[in-house]
Amino acid sequence: MEISIYTCHHKESAFLADSVFCPIHVGKANSYNDIGCRGDDTGCNISLKNPYYCELTAQYWIWKNDLTSDYVGLMHYRRHLSFSEPDGFRRDQWGVIVEEELDEAYQAKHGLNRDAVLEKLGNCDVILPEKWDVRNAGSKNNYEHYGNSPDLFISDYQEAVNALLKQHPDFYDAVKEYNGSPLGYYTNMFVMKRDIFDDYSRWLFDILDELEDKLSLQGYNQQQSRVFGHISERLLGIYFTKKRNEGLNIKEVGRTFLSKEGFNGGVVPWYGENNHPVVICFDDNYSHSGGALLNSIKNNANPDKNYDILVLENGVSNRNKARLKSLFDGCDNFNIRFFNINAFDEIKDVHTRAHFSPATYARLFIPQVFKEQEKVLFIDADTVVNDDIANLFDVDLEDNLVAAVKDIVMEGFVKFKAISDHHTGALEARDYLTDYLGLKDGVGYFQAGLIMFNLDKMREEGTFDHLMEALRLKPYWFLDQDIMNKVFEGRVRYLPLSWNVFHGNGNTFDFFPGLNFSTFSEFLEARKNPSMVHYAGDQKPWNNPSVDFSDMYWNALRGTPWYEERVSTLVTGKLHDKKVVHEVPKKSLSKEERFRSFLKPFFNKAFPHGSRGRMVLSKFYFRSLYVYRKAKFWFSGKAFR
Repeated sequence: MEISIYTCHHKESAFLADSVFCPIHVGKANSYNDIGCRGDDTGCNISLKNPYYCELTAQYWIWKNDLTSDYVGLMHYRRHLSFSEPDGFRRDQWGVIVEEELDEAYQAKHGLNRDAVLEKLGNCDVILPEKWDVRNAGSKNNYEHYGNSPDLFISDYQEAVNALLKQHPDFYDAVKEYNGSPLGYYTNMFVMKRDIFDDYSRWLFDILDELEDKLSLQGYNQQQSRVFGHISERLLGIYFTKKRNEGLNIKEVGRTFLSKEGFNGGVVPWYGENNHPVVICFDDNYSHSGGALLNSIKNNANPDKNYDILVLENGVSNRNKARLKSLFDGCDNFNIRFFNINAFDEIKDVHTRAHFSPATYARLFIPQVFKEQEKVLFIDADTVVNDDIANLFDVDLEDNLVAAVKDIVMEGFVKFKAISDHHTGALEARDYLTDYLGLKDGVGYFQAGLIMFNLDKMREEGTFDHLMEALRLKPYWFLDQDIMNKVFEGRVRYLPLSWNVFHGNGNTFDFFPGLNFSTFSEFLEARKNPSMVHYAGDQKPWNNPSVDFSDMYWNALRGTPWYEERVSTLVTGKLHDKKVVHEVPKKSLSKEERFRSFLKPFFNKAFPHGSRGRMVLSKFYFRSLYVYRKAKFWFSGKAFR
């Protein structure tokens, strides 16, 4: 006997482990994201109606496309039927068994496996959630309960009842009984024999088709627009009130609710062969920069190789997702998908500073997102490439966990005795690397703007758990880059400096000549023909076109949908389109950063790059900064914790 119980997911979330449960992405036609499961937008479907039909778009897809299952069911990503025997679990006011998270213990406790489902089914025809008493919410009966909701209109429900009775006058007694009862089936969850499911679905969608001709959603907010989904819960109750009275064998079970969301899925390779997975991470404010990078990747790509691109996104608008996808129109060897980093609970309360956002930590979750890939290449969004990135997949990682470029800026920080931020104790860079991070010497510290991940080796060694342990341990100066250096120390294959060339941030010949001459010479050589340019720092080419390598950014941006916008922004200081709204606000600067930004133009004018006065004042500045951050550290109370 074939049983398929579909769980509805509208975003990245946790999947049940047993194969009897089939995750389905509801409303996939409205989403550019890949959440790791099939969508309801294939075959015969109504996926576009998901904002109004809710989980019914999955039910419709099952009805029209799953034609082989003997039993079919429907549940939600954080609401499940409990198939355990016996039950005995405590319910809350809403008749729900509240649990914390989806893990092995939860699934075992509630019989979320094939054997438990079969045992619970026995010889019954239908499994439904146990009836809930609307008097717990202050309503007398189901009809009044619909009208009492602040986001539902009783006139809409009455139109549905009218359509039902017009098509099926024999349901009059069932309508009267259900609407007058305080007990009802809620949450649109069930398991049914195939023939019953077919009959119910045909009956339901015929009524909703007629209802569409009666309702207008003008002026409805997002919740009110889900009217067809809300009405269907009541229609299910009416349908099975009649069928129970006719002798249908219905079994009721408990329903659960997970208070904590999580993610345990993964992204599978897009191409069956010759697949080169690439990861980029940005929010809506960096969509133009991500677009420039992707265009540069395309312009340097090998047509005989496949490029499987995943954007770990944080609030990228559908408008910009459509633009990014348009970059690869007609390119059969390119595919781009999106994944929302907010699926990771661990990322929600992380330490950030300066212009960094929580999105920067997304790199740590690459081993969790990619379940099957051998290697994955990560590239920062504020970069452009001048070479075929597929060549990096030929690098033999041997026993190393990553391949990356040494961080020559950190070498400079150590030499110039730069001071870490006050959250980490305001330490000199060398002491920070050795005492705070726990690195043996800090010489091998790498830059995280381009990293090749050896996922096979990481899965073998459980590296993801080590990354999470370090993340939870304490705050870091350079955030996830420090975490990776801590965890990957001694397991790094170093790439040529040309694969992560700093543009200089406006002070190329002020900071870098102070490095050891051998490093400075290597830096100058790499700048002759960079494979990748990294616009690290606050002086970005889209804000300051005079910085080194700005032409590479503008050439990569040319031909993308952002080019005219960025030129307009640069010239006028604002977008022509006043209606453009950035979904993710820019991070506000600290007092220290605002003060530094205020002084910088005056400092540059009075003490030009290369002057002796600038060198003397720079040393004075670093010592003053040390004193300031140490004082801030002590007065913040962190020194006593």
